[in-house]
Amino acid sequence: MGKIHDKTGREIMVGDVLKVYHFTAALRRKKHFMYKQVVGTRTFRDGTPCLEVSHLDLSNEHYVLVCDGAILGDHEIIQSIDCKHEDRPRLAPQGDDAQS
Repeated sequence: MGKIHDKTGREIMVGDVLKVYHFTAALRRKKHFMYKQVVGTRTFRDGTPCLEVSHLDLSNEHYVLVCDGAILGDHEIIQSIDCKHEDRPRLAPQGDDAQS
């Protein structure tokens, strides 16, 4: 299965709780976040692997993250089932902010 990573470069896995940027308020520019949990995996008909992400109440509503190797700058892992998400290997920084 493919992988997808949070803003720190750690791989997002089933069971992880994610802090997801939602919006910035007009008044005082306060940032608002949503908290979601990765509840399972799915494969599209064409074979593309995905992760199913749900509300913390584990309702039937969910969205998918396509495991295409991307780094999601607005998602951050804050907890995992085994509490070892901080020990996961990180990807090297990419793009314009990568330093030589």
